[in-house]
Order: sequence, then C-alpha cells, then structure tokens
Amino acid sequence: MFHFSLVVATIASIMKFEVSKKSLDLISTDIIVFFLFQQKGKKSSFVPTKLFDLLDKKVKGQLSLACQADKFTGKVGEKVSFFTSSMIPATKILVIGLGEKEKWNYSVIRKALGSFASSHKNVINSAVLTLPEIFDEKSFDSLVIAMTESMLLGSYQFVKYKEKKKEERVFELTIFASDIDEKKVKKAIEKGELYAKATTIARDLINEQASVATPTYLADLANDIAKSSSAISCRIIEKKEAEKLGFDAFLGIARASDTPPKFIVLEYKPKKSPSKKKLALIGKGITFDSGGINVKPGDHMQDMKMDMSGAALVLGVFSVLAQIEPSFEVMGVIAATPNLISGKGVVPGDVVRAYNGKTIEILNTDAEGRVTMADSLSYAVKQGATEIMDFATLTGACLVALGEDIAAIFANEATFGEKVKEAAKKKGEKVWELPLDEDYKSMNKSEVADIANIPNSRYGGTITAALFLQEFVNKVPWIHFDIAGPAFASRPSSLGPKGGTGFGVRTVLQYIEEESKK
Repeated sequence: MFHFSLVVATIASIMKFEVSKKSLDLISTDIIVFFLFQQKGKKSSFVPTKLFDLLDKKVKGQLSLACQADKFTGKVGEKVSFFTSSMIPATKILVIGLGEKEKWNYSVIRKALGSFASSHKNVINSAVLTLPEIFDEKSFDSLVIAMTESMLLGSYQFVKYKEKKKEERVFELTIFASDIDEKKVKKAIEKGELYAKATTIARDLINEQASVATPTYLADLANDIAKSSSAISCRIIEKKEAEKLGFDAFLGIARASDTPPKFIVLEYKPKKSPSKKKLALIGKGITFDSGGINVKPGDHMQDMKMDMSGAALVLGVFSVLAQIEPSFEVMGVIAATPNLISGKGVVPGDVVRAYNGKTIEILNTDAEGRVTMADSLSYAVKQGATEIMDFATLTGACLVALGEDIAAIFANEATFGEKVKEAAKKKGEKVWELPLDEDYKSMNKSEVADIANIPNSRYGGTITAALFLQEFVNKVPWIHFDIAGPAFASRPSSLGPKGGTGFGVRTVLQYIEEESKK
C-alpha cells in the first residue's frame, strides 16, 4: 500500500528526542547549547544565568573567558563555542545570543536552532538544549514546540535523487528541563514533531518532480491519509463525475493534458462535537504549470512543479489532523491537474462555467489557478463550509509587492482575519494583509461573461486575483493566502534548504488548535 509516511524523503539523520533532569555537568553529549540574553540598553554585556554560572565553575571559568575573548555580548545570532577538554562529559559548549529579553520573540530561537541543526546535522551525533530564561507556565509549551520544530525543519534535506546518500544515523537530542514536569515536556515535543512532520510532507510533495507528483499521486496519498484514521474520509471525483457535477472551470484547464485530473475531497469529523463550525481548506493543485498556450518563458518554468504548494499544504495538514483532534469538522479540497499545452486546451477567448453557475472568460491561460479554484471554492460553499481558507501560488505581483518571504492575505471578515494573522505570528510565518477594494472589482469585468480571469490593468494583480476568488465564496467568512513568495525558497534559510518550504501548514494547525480550545 502507498502509505503517506513513505512520502517523507530520506534524510541524513533521524532525530530522537529525550528529556533530562540530570545535572548538566554529568550529561555525556557532543555539545551543550546555551541561550543568553543581552543586557538591556548595554551593547557590551550579556546576562549570565544560574545554570551558566554553575557550568562555568565546573570548567574552571573557561566558559566566561571564552565569551570575553570572543567579545560575546548576547546580541541576536551571536555565537561562541568552547571545548571542555574533558572537564565535564560534554565535549563542547555553544552559547547563542538572543538579544534583549524585552524584544525577544519565538522567531529568534527558531532561526538560532534552525541554523544550528542545519550546520551540525552531519557533524555530531548528540546535543543537549537548555531552555532560555524567558518562559512561564503559559508559554512553556510554545517554547518547546518551537525548539522541536526548528531542529527538525532546520535539518531537512530532500535527497531522494542524490547519487550518493549519506548513511542514515540517529541524532540524539536532549532537552534539559530540571524544573519542569517531564510529561509536560514530552507532550510539547510530540506536538512539535507533529507540526514538523506535516510541514515535511508538504515540502516533499513540492520538491518531488511533476512526473511523480501527479494528480493520481496526490489522490492516492489522500486516500491513504483517510485509511489511517476512522475520523477522516476521502472522496476522489473522477473526470466523468466532475463533468456531471458541472466542474467546467476546472476541467477546462485540465483538458490540455492526458494526465487524468482528480478533484480531491478530504473530510475530518470529530466523534463527538456540538460545534457547527466547518472549516474548508482549499489548495491550488496545479501539478505543473507551463502557462498553457500563453506559455511561460523558460526560466520562469523551471520551478513550476511547485505550483501545487497549496495542495501540498492541505495534504500535510490532513496527515496529522486525526492526532491533533480538532473539535469541529475540517474539509480539504484540491482540484488537481497540470496546466499544459495541446490542441485540446483552452485558448484566450474561451468561456467556461464554474460550479456555482458563474461564467469565466479565459483571457490568459497562465492565470489558470484561479479558474480551477473557482470550482473548489464553490464546492466548499455548497458543502456547508462556515469558514474557508485558500492557499495558492497565485500571482507574480505578490512577489513584487512583498518579496519572497511574506505571503499576502485577504479576509472578508475582520475577526477571522485577525485570528489567522495571530496564528501565523505565533508560528513565525510572515503574512501581510492587503485590501479587498471594491473599486478594483471592475478591473475583472468581461464583455462576454460574468467575469474575466485576468484584469484589464497590469497593476494591483494580487488584489484583483483575490477579488476574482471572492466571487465564488458568497458571504462565507473567507481568507485567501497568496503564497507565491514563501512557498518555494530560492535560497537556503535557517529553517530549510532551497526548495519547498511547506509555508502555511503550521499556521493552519495553530489556528485549528486555538479554535478547538473554545
């Protein structure tokens, strides 16, 4: 059986997490990692901790001398390392600066540990992480979850097609928490592992070649996710059924390809829940985007296997949803097809009818994602969704406006938007809200249909694309994520290499968990 756990690419090391209350100077490990803050208002000194002072005594003051020699001040990202020369069982001590405590946030430690994991994953076999003196009882879980996620995501590699793979080995990672209940620490670690696993599955799907990650591949994965839990069901709507249902917009884009399109529907239902809430997650599922007859330039087509990043997000979220156990229903919808070129494909001037009855004039075949999503969004509305979130690598204009690291979001209901922005902030995923300006709607006007798939202006493309999608959600609270920038990294970062990032997965899971507590 094609099991979804096998989607995760082979990596050079497997992290095994443990918790220790043993005295720090008695733990045998390759490296102990400390986090220290900078003195408020003082650029030349750091804030020592009781644990730091204790360990410094065990190594005869050499740790503080190393900090002085390297002029360590505790500034964000600053590092100093020290070999213990067998004075304690640990081989090495690494101190990382977190900046001033008053300005600290979780992104600081995510970047620090992500970079540490990336640089050390093939160098050492074990590490002990101490906790920065920042948490209280309420924030402890979030801190440990962030640390766990960062270590796992920072060590991520997609090496499936590498000729020489490094031998798989175990990386033992111990979180030192002498004053915290061990069960509480382990529970937080497990949650961080779930979030990282979901993100990794999304990354692997995005990084996979388009000839493998086909609509059928995504559908098989969705089926296996459903088989893993009685709380999840899966429906794959094949081409003939899609024709009968009226998915003309989706099938219009799909008809240029010989690859069978798949309209994928996943549903999670809690065993017992009085909640009437039903969250729909819509993921753009263009498994490869050539641009259609409005073909993309060659250098713009190289990474177009990533045009299904929204679909990858939905599958990543559902892969752990049964373990997260939301208190309300969650639906995932993916209209999966490549956008290719053939004599059967749509051409500028063609008109297709969406599932909700609205007609769409195709003026540019490279604006295909919004056309397929018209059917996905309409379907979610008809199935009774009370909230909708969609994710799409939709516009190059978003990259121009916000760069490669920030997603644009649009919300038709302010409270919903604020909740999702707060979830993104907690997970360190950067978003910026743009307006759904009513005056811009006229730019999507068509002379022959209800709406055109591109605007009549070259400006405001991210906004007009969102306004196009809004036509298919009625009055259901809805948020659109344009993830064209952060879905696929053009350069390595502290939390991963170049390639698929799985952006948005952790934000969605955070939002679902927060809402489930109500």
